[in-house]
Amino acid sequence: MLRFALRTLRFRAGMFVAAFLAMFFAAAIMMACGGLIETGIRTAVPPQQLASADVVVAGDQEYHGSGGDPDEPPILPERVRVDAGLADTIAALPGVLEAESFVFEGDAPAGTVDAIGVVAESGVDIGELRARIDAELDSGTVTLVGDERGQAELREAKASGVTVMALAGVFTAFAILVSVFGVAAMLGLSIAQRRQDLALLRAVGATPRQLRKLISRETLLLSVVATALAYFPGRFLGEFVFDRLAERRIAADGVVFHQGWIPAVAAMAVAILAALAGALGAGRRASSIKPAQALTEVSVESKLIGGGRLLLAVLFLAAGIALTIVTIAVISGPLTPATGAPAAILLAIGFALLAPVLTKVTTFAVQWPVRALGGVTGQLAVLNARGHSGRLAAVMGPVILLTAVSTGMLYLQTTNDEADRRSFADTLVADAVVTAQDRVDADLVARIDDLPGVAGASAYVSSVGFIEHPEDSSPANEGWTLQGVTAEGADAITPVEVTAGDIADLHDDTVAVEHQHADRLGVDIGDTITLRMGDNTALHVRVAALFAAQDDYDTLLLPADTLAAHTTDGHAKRILVKADEHTDPERLIADLTEVTSAAGGLTVAGRDVLLEEYDDQKTTANFAIYIMVLMIAGYAAITVINTLASSTTARRREFGLQRLAGSTRGQVLRMVGLEGAILAVSGIALGTVAVLGILVPVSLKRLDSVLPAGSPWVYVSTAALTVLLTLGAILLPAWRATRDRPAEAALTIE
Repeated sequence: MLRFALRTLRFRAGMFVAAFLAMFFAAAIMMACGGLIETGIRTAVPPQQLASADVVVAGDQEYHGSGGDPDEPPILPERVRVDAGLADTIAALPGVLEAESFVFEGDAPAGTVDAIGVVAESGVDIGELRARIDAELDSGTVTLVGDERGQAELREAKASGVTVMALAGVFTAFAILVSVFGVAAMLGLSIAQRRQDLALLRAVGATPRQLRKLISRETLLLSVVATALAYFPGRFLGEFVFDRLAERRIAADGVVFHQGWIPAVAAMAVAILAALAGALGAGRRASSIKPAQALTEVSVESKLIGGGRLLLAVLFLAAGIALTIVTIAVISGPLTPATGAPAAILLAIGFALLAPVLTKVTTFAVQWPVRALGGVTGQLAVLNARGHSGRLAAVMGPVILLTAVSTGMLYLQTTNDEADRRSFADTLVADAVVTAQDRVDADLVARIDDLPGVAGASAYVSSVGFIEHPEDSSPANEGWTLQGVTAEGADAITPVEVTAGDIADLHDDTVAVEHQHADRLGVDIGDTITLRMGDNTALHVRVAALFAAQDDYDTLLLPADTLAAHTTDGHAKRILVKADEHTDPERLIADLTEVTSAAGGLTVAGRDVLLEEYDDQKTTANFAIYIMVLMIAGYAAITVINTLASSTTARRREFGLQRLAGSTRGQVLRMVGLEGAILAVSGIALGTVAVLGILVPVSLKRLDSVLPAGSPWVYVSTAALTVLLTLGAILLPAWRATRDRPAEAALTIE
């Protein structure tokens, strides 16, 4: 049977090229995703200043007390420093030659350092030395060896590694769904095109088991070769994407890309299993029916849709609808794409699986304009579409997927971005921003606050922290935004309405909390809560005020100097200023420029500078999403081209017979072009309907608009590209298939 499978692949090579390409590109994309995940897990940063150290002692940037998944702890945003006295303790340990302290950024508070580099004596086992050092450390301090040592120098490495791993993990899930569908669809079409071969084998005595074995071995041989050849392209693609992420500072500069054998083997396994499942599923009926029935069914359409495919379609649609409901009813704010994007892909795949049924509907809907515009050729195109709906459905699925993934994920992101920007703009009440190259002091804040036309001025510091006591759960387990303010001006530059206490009492170790949040915590004015600050320091603060704010304002207010002491910089660098109701913001900026001109290193700008910074951060963060969409849509486009080219090439005999019956080559090509138009319009329409199921509810919830945010040219360009790809992928193979003489083409074995 193996020899027979090899001969089939050899003499039917053209038929298997499309399936080979589908598996090759699917494996390459999954290998690239796996490499990104491995890179995020390793977070390898070759050390520079610590290159001579065998072991590095540094603060643990992971916060393990958040109550979330212990395997995915949140990353603390500030430099976690270690006790400087540890250097002497470690230097006294057996096997230590030298212990040197390092400070890499900011001004380390007295008695602390950023890291300690430990040089081992000659011949000492590094693993044993590390164990001895670990025995002297507390839970907030870790030891690093190998390429981990650079993490102590590059504080952002750990956070960027988690970001890359999270993005790649989500991307991998999407890529697997789309790739598995593409591989299964392509192999299903390949098996369907060989129904005559399989029917003849059944007629001459082949058993169903032998046919299944033949199909599985053909697919296995093809998939092993395709996935093995995808190793180097997959690695190149993964490294290329990682470099783009590093350019946009999504991945920290200095982290090294890694792709070992595990991602490669995992991607190969998924692609091979998808191929086997798709091939065996498509060949199940051909191998199970009676020989005479098999020969009879070669020339007629099989049943509309199989039970297994229908069940899968229902499951995908149900999952997509469930995620849509969760997105609308449970998820809010910036987390919306976390469930909205998977819902879009699941709905798209569900519609693509239902293509055999939906094709009948769309063909019926477009038949009159096609007949009116195409005349006799249009009539032939409609008859072909209706008579070979199974073939049309096989190529419509990828078109639905391409349209839905491209438009759905992009418009989800633009809608969410617009809603987030509006929310940010609503919370930004300051009219001017004073920025210092080094630091701002309290005297400057007070002088600005006393200026005519100023409603309030406040130092501005930001960080992230966690509430440890009373027990609390932060948004998405990523901590609460901490904003440091000057008590005397905080009321003017924050979008809050005090409901109890007084923000003017924010001095020393105090905090202001949103009143509903305080109710959930069970605290009131005068009570004490424990914060885990961004530098991993526990801080006991007294509740000085309660306030009301908009729903997305997940912020705790603290005194600026208190918060600044727990940041990497150690001080505030900005002052936010609010004009009173009688002062024009532009006049305020001019007055501030005049007042601060005498002091060096100060710049004054309007509130737009904060909006621009926000937009830049969003653009940078969204760059990874756009790469994800581009790769998934790119694979879907490849699947469209691949499937259409294979399907059209297999019609060479049909075209020859049609020309022998009197049709010219031009008429055949026009007929094929109209079929392509039916396919493109139907696929785009169905893909649009699929994503509207998630886009409209999300847009209504976040923007109070039926239409999502974003340029309409995104949809227009996607639809135009889909039409061009579809027509190009169907007309070019048809042109090649009709070059031969009609009689020769009519004798071709399909």
